[in-house]
Amino acid sequence: MELISYIILLSISVITILSESQFLYKWIFIPSIMVFMFIVRNEGFDTDIEDYARQMHSTGMDLYYLREFIFWLGSRFVYYVIQDEFLSFLFMDLIWIIVMIKVGNRMSSFKSENLNNALLLVLMTSFPFVFGYENIYRQFFATVFALLSYSLIEKKYYMSLFFLVVSFFMHNIVALLLPLFLIKKFYKFNFPDRMQISTIITLVFIASLGFLVKLKSVEQTGLNMGMFYLLVFVLLLVVALLVFRKNIYILFEKAPSLFFIVLLMMGLVALNVDMVAERLGMMFICFITYDLYKYSSEIENRGIRSLVRLTLLLLFSLPTLFFASSRQFLI
Repeated sequence: MELISYIILLSISVITILSESQFLYKWIFIPSIMVFMFIVRNEGFDTDIEDYARQMHSTGMDLYYLREFIFWLGSRFVYYVIQDEFLSFLFMDLIWIIVMIKVGNRMSSFKSENLNNALLLVLMTSFPFVFGYENIYRQFFATVFALLSYSLIEKKYYMSLFFLVVSFFMHNIVALLLPLFLIKKFYKFNFPDRMQISTIITLVFIASLGFLVKLKSVEQTGLNMGMFYLLVFVLLLVVALLVFRKNIYILFEKAPSLFFIVLLMMGLVALNVDMVAERLGMMFICFITYDLYKYSSEIENRGIRSLVRLTLLLLFSLPTLFFASSRQFLI
């Protein structure tokens, strides 16, 4: 049932992108997300989700919980109020769905024309999201709130910092996203200075990754995906360099995350820390998708605009059907 509902949701996304219909997005796609998540939870809890369900009953307050207390204590509080694991997960799902809708609404100066606000169309069925709400729920929640922070940083700087801190205390691995936020905006620094600062911080992170990765307990997803993600990001960077070859400077303004993500992934792969590379790779996909989807809203030609969005959708959604590690959650 999950697999069928996933394919239906993916089909609705394709139709909505091609039609650029706000009606389909608001009244068909978003309700379909709610139905899909109900089916996902009703089909039973898989792997890590079972552990998250058990942790809702936990009363432990050791460092493991305290260093990411917003997620652990938050999920316990939800369960304490609702007293049902199934309904608790549905309530938490509703929270991240609402947050992602808000992230979309923050794009392109809040304009909804041409589906400029419909980021969920390309992310909901993507591999990082499916693996997130089906398995690595804590990192997924942190990614969603980090995206909210990312979407706010240019207009509401201090609110953005608040949500970045919130996401960090959901999953500390968010700290490695700092260069992406610095390039996006660093208070009172102009863009060239931000580029230099982000580059320096990225190189410092790469130099210290061998130590940092030991601070996190991260299980593999079942595939050695670090190199795969790196190849995808390098391919995207090459395409972007060709598109912006007349003015590379614009590339850093339109897709500020891409270059630094490639640097960080190169460092992770070179250090042979594939477990962390997989998890960060999934987070990075979400940020690159955000930047590229936002850029697509500036494309005036409807055909090209739809093609860019459809490419993003299929590039990161079709692997869900072909990779055994993610397909198993839908069967």
